[in-house]
Amino acid sequence: TSIIVTIPHQTLLTGLGTATTSTGDTITAGQARRLACQAAILPAILDGDSEVLDLGRTQRFFKGPLRKALDLRDTECTTRGCHVPAAYCHGHHYRQPWAHGGTTSLKDGKLLCPFHHHRAHHPNWDTHHHPDGTTTYTRRH
Repeated sequence: TSIIVTIPHQTLLTGLGTATTSTGDTITAGQARRLACQAAILPAILDGDSEVLDLGRTQRFFKGPLRKALDLRDTECTTRGCHVPAAYCHGHHYRQPWAHGGTTSLKDGKLLCPFHHHRAHHPNWDTHHHPDGTTTYTRRH
């Protein structure tokens, strides 16, 4: 089981403040420190170049480091007004569906909760991806 805890480095060092888990829960810095003592620590260096985050057509599903990067970037379902935490969301190929030649990459992926992921693929709905990374849907007439 993997739980991603997001916490500023200074907060982790001082023990003052809070952290957020990939399930959307808030824990104290002290709780995060105790978890860190009993876990394998995987530091997430945001905007770094140390992980392969573009798998092209070699892998369909968003797994491993790529999935962790999606979780850290999006934190929850990208649909406007939906706040389902990242841990409960699906990775969605939003620029071009996998079935139509889409690639599995951070650039071409976003998080959607199961409800909105089904809507994104439903023929009665148009999906709109906005420049800020959010998603909305309109019913087709």
